[in-house]
Amino acid sequence: MDWFNNLKFKSSSYKNSSLYKTHEIVNYVKCYNYTGGVNVMKKYLLALVGVVLFLVACGNNDNDNFNDTEAFLDDLEDEVEEKAEEPTTDDPLEFVEKGKNGLHLIDGANEYEAKNYYVTDDTNKDGFNIYEDGDFEMRYAIIETENVADVDAEGNKEIQVFGEIINDTEDDYYFDDGTVELKTDEGEESELSFGFNGAGTADQKSKFIDGFSLEYGIPDSFTLKVLEPTIRDFGEAFEEDTGLDEFEDEEELEEYIDEKTVIDEEFHKE
Repeated sequence: MDWFNNLKFKSSSYKNSSLYKTHEIVNYVKCYNYTGGVNVMKKYLLALVGVVLFLVACGNNDNDNFNDTEAFLDDLEDEVEEKAEEPTTDDPLEFVEKGKNGLHLIDGANEYEAKNYYVTDDTNKDGFNIYEDGDFEMRYAIIETENVADVDAEGNKEIQVFGEIINDTEDDYYFDDGTVELKTDEGEESELSFGFNGAGTADQKSKFIDGFSLEYGIPDSFTLKVLEPTIRDFGEAFEEDTGLDEFEDEEELEEYIDEKTVIDEEFHKE
């Protein structure tokens, strides 16, 4: 980073001018911000602002303080370069395929690192599971992730689902309101948080990022259950198909739901 070394040299040469030091560090921030492919993290910018204030406060006569600041800039450069080496993507499919090799996923202000893949005997080598129904296809991967962005959620671990739905039918498919459920090996149950972000509309292809909210930590294994996604309201469908009442005939309703389950798989950490 020649521009970084140039900054330190000029600061040393003109250390009698706090204004010049401030101007150079602001230029550094701008240069780093527009370096291609680098995800700018708040902590680095805040650290640089701290350097500006420190240099101004030190005044013009304390060489020891300035040397300490120069050493701080050295450490900061190493951390910036290390962070810049981490590849990122905003494509959930690419993240699934390359997350094992260190690729991070950028989703808004969040940055996710893949920690563990959950698999079955049918999971393919890239980590995807496939569900097909005629001209409808869903491929999805379930991954334990850690948020490594400098946000309030930094360090949070989650079970997330990444994938793609290709719906070449005339029917909408629904994945909300309890259609997708997870039950951990510890007995905790959770529904899909956002219904695959509305993916599943007729004659449409969509990528999605979703997940499950858990209160008792990350499990080693869980069972994933997905109900027939063309049915919007199971109680209503049950009554229409059987002539029974969903509230009075609960045992029959359970049997009906079991019959309409299209995925019932146990996943474990790879």
